[in-house]
Amino acid sequence: MTEPTSSYLLSTIKKYLEDLSSNLPAPGGGSASALVASCGISCLLMVANFTVGKKGYEQYQDEIKKIIAELEHLLQELQKFIDKDVEAYNKVSSAYKLPKTTPLDEELRQKQIQIALKESADTAFETMKLAHSCMPVAERLIKIGNKNLITDIACGVIFLQAGVLAAKYNVFINLKFIKEHQYTSEIKKKVRKIITDTKIISKKVLQKIQI
Repeated sequence: MTEPTSSYLLSTIKKYLEDLSSNLPAPGGGSASALVASCGISCLLMVANFTVGKKGYEQYQDEIKKIIAELEHLLQELQKFIDKDVEAYNKVSSAYKLPKTTPLDEELRQKQIQIALKESADTAFETMKLAHSCMPVAERLIKIGNKNLITDIACGVIFLQAGVLAAKYNVFINLKFIKEHQYTSEIKKKVRKIITDTKIISKKVLQKIQI
């Protein structure tokens, strides 16, 4: 079995899916969450791009172009987490493999484990935040986007919601082993707020898409 590539973002989809489905420890669900959410943004971008210069949407051109710029930036940021999650997992794995022969070894090992766990939790949480930040755009595109691509808005929202909900589990599994109570408490509150808001917006968007 080959080792994970250094950058899945620059590899083929085939390579990524092969590694995801194999017995390699990474990529896993966290990385896939970022990929799925990136697909969601891409669907919304497609709708926006098919609205540019189209007859009947003249009054929305300036806003659509701003939406495109915003989504392109968010996509660039979010897709980085396809690889960042793999890197974060590998750091956690490496930390657990550190020597624990002496009390000092164990102390240093535990410190590195906690650092790596927080980085891993933060990575998944950033995936959630970036995906969630695109949800209001989907709601707006229903009103001003190309009506011929209404189902792509639905796909975009579903993929974004899936990315948010899936990344949540990666946040929580890391929080489970983090000993800093204040940190875990704050992150849990933020996660639950994002989840609630994501579900509300997703439901509103999908209810407006009648086919």
